[in-house]
Amino acid sequence: MGKVFSAAAYYCPDVVTRSISNRFIQRGSKRKKESISEDEAELIKSLHSPKRKKLICTAHYIYKALFVEGKDSDVTVNMLNKDWKLHKVYLRQSHYFNSMFSGSWNETNKSYIPIEVADPNIATESLNVVFGSFYLDEISIEPCVVVGVLAAATLFQMEGLIEQCCEIMAENVCPLTAVQFYNAACRYGLQNVKALILEWFAINLLEYYYKNVSRLHEIDTELMTDIVSHPKLCVIQTEMFLYLLLRKWVFIQCNPNWDEMEDSPKDCEQFFRSSEDNTPFLLTERGMEYMNVFRHIRLGHLLLHIRDVSIITLDKIIPETWLLSVYASQWVAMLRISSGIDKGPVDINEQHFKNESMRFGRVIESNENHSWRWNGFTYGVDLVWSVIDHSLIVKRQRNTTEYTTHISTRNIITRLEVITLNEKRQVKKRATTGVRSLSLSRNQEVKLLDLDKDFEYPLYITVNLLLTSPVPDLAAGSRELNT
Repeated sequence: MGKVFSAAAYYCPDVVTRSISNRFIQRGSKRKKESISEDEAELIKSLHSPKRKKLICTAHYIYKALFVEGKDSDVTVNMLNKDWKLHKVYLRQSHYFNSMFSGSWNETNKSYIPIEVADPNIATESLNVVFGSFYLDEISIEPCVVVGVLAAATLFQMEGLIEQCCEIMAENVCPLTAVQFYNAACRYGLQNVKALILEWFAINLLEYYYKNVSRLHEIDTELMTDIVSHPKLCVIQTEMFLYLLLRKWVFIQCNPNWDEMEDSPKDCEQFFRSSEDNTPFLLTERGMEYMNVFRHIRLGHLLLHIRDVSIITLDKIIPETWLLSVYASQWVAMLRISSGIDKGPVDINEQHFKNESMRFGRVIESNENHSWRWNGFTYGVDLVWSVIDHSLIVKRQRNTTEYTTHISTRNIITRLEVITLNEKRQVKKRATTGVRSLSLSRNQEVKLLDLDKDFEYPLYITVNLLLTSPVPDLAAGSRELNT
């Protein structure tokens, strides 16, 4: 019988054998599951989880074999005294090389092509990145070499790579790269990148560079003119701080060896005030280069505090003729308010508001309630600004020294913006009131803006404020008074 059973089992069909085996395994598994620990169960589970391991892809193989090792190269490109063994079929991805190999150029049928490099931004490292990109489906560029890669990509008319360089530059604008990236954007015609970097400067000029004056030497006259004239220039504190920063900037431009750590902070004042010549600095041969920069200061808002007027007079930088016309306009504006003709601006002329409004700014470091006012002459309107429970509020205080006591309500036009910055000092989040017209009685307060809870500190608050109506010519003012 034993032999017969063995023979039967030997000839048992595979389907039946597998069925019996599976049932046995399942019964055995049930008994085992009862005895294994939770840790062992996790190990068993992990053994049944597929593990993915990326094999070398075609692009990487091509890059290593054809570009790095130069196998089957049919053209050698020589630049900056270095040879690259390349392949025409890959180089044709560039408009530059495609035209070279398709036209009647001398190099069309040559296997050794020397190319002169006139752009100082192009280096061997950047050329290696650009040539290597012909053999890859994706490329990694370090921000520290992106300008060189952009220069080479521009030479070879590689639009895709140029676009990637633009994205890298936009993502990595910071105090260490801003000037270099701006100059590159101007050189290679990247208008969107240029505009983005200019806005970065407009936000950071008076906050970052005021505290890091040693970096001011990097900003040339053309760039500073573009920054100061930018419509989104954030004036932190008052217009006088902009003047003081520009004074320091001119001093550093004229004295490139000046060292902030070793030399006296009074050197800047002495540089402008010690001259025996009474000619204003901006009218001297040396100073005329900076005239356009100072023309973008809102001079009327420099003359709002007696201490500031004294500083400007002693410095002898700005011509007196510039200031005299401002004094006249301010005096007429004050007389119009005092006589009751001007109760403040009513109609919003956005162009006039953008060009003539006072510019103020403040940095709120912590999530606590804050109240402040900006010192200086404000035509009898005493405004207190506050951040209270994530709301921004303006209040008109009752001031016993007001010379317009017969006018109980004053009109103002204002725009307030709040921004937060990331570690590169780029805008992370912003909120604005837009341009608003307000009519304020004494002791009246108005909530201007509610901030989301996710606004991070410090907050950078900028305010544009218009307190007076446009000043007409004197003849028109006389007719106004008579009516």
